[in-house]
Amino acid sequence: MKLNVNHRLPYVMVALGRSRPASDADWIDSGLVRRFVRFQRAAPSGFRLSSRIFGLGLDSAIVAAKVAVLAPRGPYLAANPWLAVALRLVGKRRIAVTGIYAENGSRSFRLLRRFLGDAPVLTLVRHEAESWNAAGGRATPVIYGNTFGYPYPTPTRTDGRISIFIGGSSDRDPAAIQRLENELREADAPIDLVIVSKEEPSAWSGHKATITRTGYVSADDFGRLISVSDVVYLPLSRGHRAAGHMVAVGALEAGTPVVCSDSPAMTGYVDGTYIRSVPDDDLLLPHLQAVAEWGRDHREAVRAEWAARYSHRAYVERVAAALKALS
Repeated sequence: MKLNVNHRLPYVMVALGRSRPASDADWIDSGLVRRFVRFQRAAPSGFRLSSRIFGLGLDSAIVAAKVAVLAPRGPYLAANPWLAVALRLVGKRRIAVTGIYAENGSRSFRLLRRFLGDAPVLTLVRHEAESWNAAGGRATPVIYGNTFGYPYPTPTRTDGRISIFIGGSSDRDPAAIQRLENELREADAPIDLVIVSKEEPSAWSGHKATITRTGYVSADDFGRLISVSDVVYLPLSRGHRAAGHMVAVGALEAGTPVVCSDSPAMTGYVDGTYIRSVPDDDLLLPHLQAVAEWGRDHREAVRAEWAARYSHRAYVERVAAALKALS
């Protein structure tokens, strides 16, 4: 997969979290990255002492200190914008960034814009790139992809029940979740709704329907719950920053179709087949039931769409092409 990337030197990838050999190999094989510097003990959720700002700031500072010792020469590819800020603060200048995750006009957006300057930025949704460019930066959108290793295939249920999964905390719309719960309680159809969140675990059972809030689960359990579901629902707010794409990509990897709110956060990902949106004024449950029933007969097609468009290797190819264009 060696690509003709127009850089004097391949990048040093700077990241948080544990190494994944297969994903690292995709970067190396592309010719885009020559080595990695990461903090493997970074907080998985980004929170430390109940603060995401403190957690990301501390972990980013630790990685920047490692870079100063282990990889003093760039250029650097920061897998998180706050890593890029930390690199700037230790004097590094040749930096490219993947992701912004900040709403235009927010404090985070203003801080990132101030520190990142003219660094090339790859956003994961078009609206973020447009806002960044309008503020004087250099950005282009790329469609996210990843290979989480979620289990596939899984046997299709034969008891006639439908399983709906909600997970992820990025820009979640609590009102949309409550709306779906209310519809399910009133319909009391043979449907199991599983909600993964930081809330306390709880359970409700009607005559036929069930609603289970699991509380926090491990990454492995998160993937397993997606893989045994018939459809994944993303209840997103109406913000313009990237949100929901990681859960959507993981669902497709497991062969599970996705339904999301009609939100700008998923612009470029909704294709009407494998990832669909539901209008704000429509009932949610009929849409989810229809997609779940379709998905049971098309798991292989969903998985194939992930492999072709949303795998980590496909993502690396898009990143390389976008960085070449920005350079």
